[in-house]
Amino acid sequence: MGILGLAVQRTNGIPIILKTWTDKLLSFNQIDPMLIAGFMSAITSFANSFEQNIDFIQLSPKALPMDDLNNNGIRAVLNYFSEVMLICFTEPYLFLNKVNLKLELIYKHLLEAKLRDLSAGNMFTLTTEEEAFIERILFDTDAKNLIERKKDQIISVFNEIKKAYPEDLRGFSINSFDNSILFAYDIEIPVLQDLLCHMGKGGDMKDWEVQYKPVWIDRNPILISYTNSAVKIPVSQMLGEKKKDLNSEEDHLYYGEVPLYYYIITEADCSIGPIMEKLNATLHPLLMDEL
Repeated sequence: MGILGLAVQRTNGIPIILKTWTDKLLSFNQIDPMLIAGFMSAITSFANSFEQNIDFIQLSPKALPMDDLNNNGIRAVLNYFSEVMLICFTEPYLFLNKVNLKLELIYKHLLEAKLRDLSAGNMFTLTTEEEAFIERILFDTDAKNLIERKKDQIISVFNEIKKAYPEDLRGFSINSFDNSILFAYDIEIPVLQDLLCHMGKGGDMKDWEVQYKPVWIDRNPILISYTNSAVKIPVSQMLGEKKKDLNSEEDHLYYGEVPLYYYIITEADCSIGPIMEKLNATLHPLLMDEL
């Protein structure tokens, strides 16, 4: 939950891929892809004339007041590779700089070779397996599978903590390194998404570090706290490879790791320290034994 669509196009305005996974981008499927690609090419050419790149685009609903614009709508993350541009459409609460890693992985380990074939005059097509690879990266399939295997134990941990703080806790989630929601409990997804949008930017955190922010929804303060859990998914695993199968000459991207974040939604005056300590102490070994 967080990634909405993906477009790949030549920087000269020729579309290659346009895939969407939400009704929020329904209109994109009703517009000639050449028009979309031409528009994106035009605005990047405009930026090039100033020796600049356009890295992010914010699309906001027309009817919203100015104060709400940053918390709603759609974001577009742009990443440039040679003569190709990847555009990923996301929810506003994603850490946009981290989405770029997903685009880099997709390009380096799938699209680069296929685009060389395209330059040689071949037709660009994606097999079912290649489409599954793209979705595996964008939708954090490996992290979701890890959580699914431990779902019952994770819920049990949260319920035990809630027994100790029955008046404070309002929900819990585990989010990917780009802040996509992987798992949520005791809170409705639209409510959680709204809170994450109001929380604002984040994502550059050390292991075990905690950040928090009070958010006012309908004049009621809610405290949103999250921590870098120190549970990390190996990038090689995200790509369907194992580190031990790779030699030292392989691309450096294989050897990285990306964190999972724990979110706790509480009453504004809740003492979050003991809750986060308990959450980390119980969930960390539970998830790490799967990696």
